[in-house]
Amino acid sequence: MNTDKSKKIIIIVIAIVAAISALCSIAAAVLVGIFVVGSVTTKPEVYTDITNYREYMSFDVTDADSQWNKWGIDESIWPQEITDKMTIADYKMVYYNPWDAQYLGYLVVDYSNEDYLKESERLKSYQSTDYIGYYSVEEEKTYALLAINADSYNGFVYALTDGKNRIIYAEQIFCNYYMDLDYDKHIPHEYLLDGFDASSDNPYALANRD
Repeated sequence: MNTDKSKKIIIIVIAIVAAISALCSIAAAVLVGIFVVGSVTTKPEVYTDITNYREYMSFDVTDADSQWNKWGIDESIWPQEITDKMTIADYKMVYYNPWDAQYLGYLVVDYSNEDYLKESERLKSYQSTDYIGYYSVEEEKTYALLAINADSYNGFVYALTDGKNRIIYAEQIFCNYYMDLDYDKHIPHEYLLDGFDASSDNPYALANRD
């Protein structure tokens, strides 16, 4: 009798363990499904109207939960405002938040000789940070780098120049060591820092994730 009871207990325990394992598998599958659906259904918000420039910057943001807080990253390398003296050659700001907010933007400005010198001096006086090695970024050689704010986790804000009165302001701000956003579809490759790689399994992420 004791043997029969022991067998029944073992069978019950096995059944319980199997049920728990099945529930865990189902829960994991549901979570994966939610993640996939969220990534597919959430579309990037793309803004190209320069008249709303400040709305998409963090300059006026005081609420940490604001859509445009941009993870608290300093964007003061970019102009505080768009003036009549600027010739805007191109502009785009992208916001994407399937799970965590990420931002990609660029502003291309052609300046007069005088204004180019003034803006170049402003940017050169900015306390630029180290940047080489973050997300596989190399020393910038495609353009001259005027200023950069690089964060080892949250990405980059910077200004480049062709030396011919054109300044390119750009940013890639994100978290979790990668961008869900297909950034190559939204920004000319030459405006990215040389070597930049924020793909899902980029070498920098693999080396730094816990």
